[in-house]
This record gives sequence, structure tokens and C-alpha cells, in this order.
Amino acid sequence: MFTEKQLKKIKEEQMRSRYDYLGILTEYQTIRKSLVQSIIYNELNQQQHFLFKRVLHGLNMYTPEEKNNMHWDKKRRIKKVWKRAQSVINTWKQTICNKRSNEIFQIFNSSKLAKTIVSVPVDETDEKFINTMSLKTLGIRYEDLIVKFISEGLLPKNYFTLEK
Repeated sequence: MFTEKQLKKIKEEQMRSRYDYLGILTEYQTIRKSLVQSIIYNELNQQQHFLFKRVLHGLNMYTPEEKNNMHWDKKRRIKKVWKRAQSVINTWKQTICNKRSNEIFQIFNSSKLAKTIVSVPVDETDEKFINTMSLKTLGIRYEDLIVKFISEGLLPKNYFTLEK
């Protein structure tokens, strides 16, 4: 079949084209390339998992007993970060959907309606609209979310060097 060198080249091409397509290549360039390729969600340590889950799920990751014992200010901060993370995810999902729909509408280049839809900037999103598509449907993995959260300041810059 394929040699190891050919498989490696194919895998690198798939990764590069995937991130080019999603429009997040610039975010990955802020972190060392070798580090990005080595992100594997299952291999994160306990502290990294905890921080990521707290940003992604907010207070829902705690038991009712833990919530009752938690200081009110800590609950407020967790909710604030969670709401911001949900807003970031929603905006990102809308951007990805806009890019994909623009590719479809470009097929109909003779239609005036399609031209007006494609002329709308991809980054134009509506904060009131909640995108209900799943992360899996859009091809967003937890590894992608981690990098996105770091670039948005929801996770610390030294996230990958944290140890427990």
C-alpha cells in the first residue's frame, strides 16, 4: 500500500487543508506548530481536563453538593467564563456555517440572490441567533476548541505546560 513517508505526507496535507478550510490557521500559528500537532485530548492531564471542562460546561460539571459549598463569587466567575465560551463557540459555528454556505451559493453565480448572499462577509454573525448544530457535524474537535479557548483568553496561555 503506502509507505510510512507517504502516509505522513497525506496526514499532514489533511491537517493543513482542514484548518485552512475552517479558517483557524492563523490561531494555530500563534502556538508552536509541533505543539499543535501533538494535542491529543485523551492525553491531557487532570488539571488540563478540569480547566477545559469548567470552561465548556460551567457549573454543570459540579455536583449539587459541591455547588452548595462553593463561594458565590466563584460561581459568578465560572458562569461568566462559561457564557463567554458559549458565545465564542456560537460565533465560531456561525462563521463555519457561513463559509460552507458561501461555497454552495458560489455555484449559482448567475443568480442575483446568490450573489447578494455570497457578498455578505463570512465573519458577520448574529449574537442573538443560537446555532444548534453540533460540534461533530461541523467537524470541530475538542483539540480545536482548546486552541480556540486559548486564543480567546478563556484558558491560560501556559495551558499545555500545566501539571498536577
